[in-house]
Amino acid sequence: MADTEPVPMAEADKRALRDAFGSFATGVTVLTTVQEDGTPRGFTANSFTSVSLDPPLLLICVAKTAHSCCTFCSAPYFAVNILSEDQRDVSGLFASRAPDKFDQVDWHSGPEGVPILPASLCSFVCTHHAQMDAGDHVVVVGRVISFEMRGGAPLGYHRGSYFSIGLEDRLANAAAGQGGMRIGAIMEKDGALLLCRHAAGHVSVPVAPVGAGSLSGLVGHLGDLGLSAQLDHLYSVYEDARHGQHAIIYHGTVEGSAPEGMVYLPLEDIPLDDVQSAPERSMLARYRQEYKHGQFGIYQGDAEQGTVHAATAAGKTAR
Repeated sequence: MADTEPVPMAEADKRALRDAFGSFATGVTVLTTVQEDGTPRGFTANSFTSVSLDPPLLLICVAKTAHSCCTFCSAPYFAVNILSEDQRDVSGLFASRAPDKFDQVDWHSGPEGVPILPASLCSFVCTHHAQMDAGDHVVVVGRVISFEMRGGAPLGYHRGSYFSIGLEDRLANAAAGQGGMRIGAIMEKDGALLLCRHAAGHVSVPVAPVGAGSLSGLVGHLGDLGLSAQLDHLYSVYEDARHGQHAIIYHGTVEGSAPEGMVYLPLEDIPLDDVQSAPERSMLARYRQEYKHGQFGIYQGDAEQGTVHAATAAGKTAR
């Protein structure tokens, strides 16, 4: 059978497809390079993907209509600057056609003279590895030759609007400040969970001390015990009617030896019958199953019923 030419999409279908693509939440980057005369060039993009660790590769997609398209396709080096939630103005600036973008932002020359935005969460400097024509874009693959990481929360983008990844953390802290709220965490280390073992024999997840009911209070409390904790995402929000409290439970990882009053228990060895709180017992049982099957969810509800929303892969870092 002879191949047939694809039917061109109608403009209305293109708009609908663009909206559909926009349902995928992404981070925001500013791509930078220098043209032959040394002039810095850059633009905002959310079409960035990590590709490989060995060799270290990433890719970007450059619209053929972009003023910098030819520069990026021919430049031997470029950088990807991942923006923080405080850099919405930077994103807007580099999404514009302002001729003096680099006069309005703090930057410095990095390796190979590529412009680096120092307030970004992370900056990757790449050498041009390969490129491929892809419809109305050019896919450029870069080999990472250096990178810098900094702290902070990322700037998110979804359906044409920015959003803050750190918003749920601030809401959790605000809710805890109103009282009647526990903030705790399922802390994992090499397939085992860090649990509090109480004198009466029951166990529970670590929680922020009374009077320090916040995410930073929880991390600080664990730090005071000689543990290094990293919270990565919200895991469960529930009402514990027995104790007259609501609970916000995060997931995280922890390093360090279990201090007095705490113990690391492999998932299969957790004594669920010794967990006094019914919703906490249910949460730990769910975690054990999700870890086994490779998919976490976020629970919202109480001890009787609730909803689980998909979150991220268990035991892996989202990429």
